[in-house]
Amino acid sequence: MKKLIIHPGFHKTGTTALQQALSEVRDELLESKFFYPHIAGNSHHRAARSVIEKTWGWKNRGGKSANAIEWKKLEKKISSSKDTAIISSEFFSEADLLQLADMAKRISGFDVQVIFTWRPLPFMLASSYQQYLKYGLKKSYSEWLESIFDLPGEAKFTPSFWKRNLHGDVVARWAETFGTEKVSLITVNESNPTYLYETFADLAGIPKGILKEPAHIQMNRSLTFTEASLLLEINRTYPKDLDWDSYEIFIRKGNIKALTRSDKHDERDEKILTPEWAIAKAVELNSQNVAKIKSLGIKVVGDLDRSDFSKIPTGLNSPVTTISIETVARAMIGVDMSSLEKMHGKAISKEFFYRLKSAIKRRLHLR
Repeated sequence: MKKLIIHPGFHKTGTTALQQALSEVRDELLESKFFYPHIAGNSHHRAARSVIEKTWGWKNRGGKSANAIEWKKLEKKISSSKDTAIISSEFFSEADLLQLADMAKRISGFDVQVIFTWRPLPFMLASSYQQYLKYGLKKSYSEWLESIFDLPGEAKFTPSFWKRNLHGDVVARWAETFGTEKVSLITVNESNPTYLYETFADLAGIPKGILKEPAHIQMNRSLTFTEASLLLEINRTYPKDLDWDSYEIFIRKGNIKALTRSDKHDERDEKILTPEWAIAKAVELNSQNVAKIKSLGIKVVGDLDRSDFSKIPTGLNSPVTTISIETVARAMIGVDMSSLEKMHGKAISKEFFYRLKSAIKRRLHLR
């Protein structure tokens, strides 16, 4: 049987860097009989969102609905290759048992190996909040924390958070679907830049020296609390008659990307601080996740019991009432022109089909 290696995340575990690294050495991988398909970009997010039936963006305001054709494109590519295929998207981690069963049926002709990358839950809080802000979340950090921990397992404003971050349950679903012996997990070690690539390559069977730290990965730093407060205010005041396309282009890929892709920030700005009560709750849930992962008997590489949570900036941030003119200027200069051109084409298409529909209605009325 042909082999298929699936990397289903988790989110915020170096996935973007790993996907970039795999993309940069596609040719070298092929020479060693490994195939990392190119569909769109460095990852396979579209195919994964197709599997989990996830809308990209705002569901009722222009979001892009999951399209089954995206998975079929990827499936066709991996089926046509004679080499060991590797696919990667952290959105696969949100799949439920039924979705995994359907996926397993589609790839039943492959010998499947699943490799997770993992960090403890307490490290995911601030970074996850920032990601949800970039989707338009209108809740403050403290409000969001209260919402996710009010009833762990459910998240009123961001339901995907617990789908992807009850790590024990997620791994258990994949082990049940593909078999415990087919699932392994790498615990991320931030202090060793090469660890992720070397360990992933070792588990996948990729020859040493091929997979390495990417040469061209873009900076994507965390927002300061002031910058996050700016984005929160933008989200709260963003016009309701504007859709996801405009938000993604001008805010997500424009203003905010201009900040996170720059190493400059106001030195007076605070980091996002996490209240001690939230860290305590996350530590408790993390212990449950770890216990469940251990009970499954999957292969674990690294320290599953790491507890260096003192590294997390804790406390309460001071309310932001002013923002430096330099920060505002850096945010204002960011616009993704390629996305803008894409939006322009969409606008033309919408207008064309609107007019076509109107013309057909007129003709039908005349008859």
